[in-house]
Amino acid sequence: MIAFLIALLGVLVGAFSSPRIGAIMIAISLAVFVYPNFGKKRASEKVIVLALFVSLVTVALALPRR
Repeated sequence: MIAFLIALLGVLVGAFSSPRIGAIMIAISLAVFVYPNFGKKRASEKVIVLALFVSLVTVALALPRR
């Protein structure tokens, strides 16, 4: 539930204020959501989650500051 709230807040912050901070908040919510069961997931699921996390952080770093 906390991960969904962080993601919603990240989307709102990204849409109305700072896309960079919004992308980082969404990446954090993804990590919070996946962390409890990360060890039990299949290898392909781990790769997809890690790729999403890395891509969100990369986009956040590539975006210009406001």
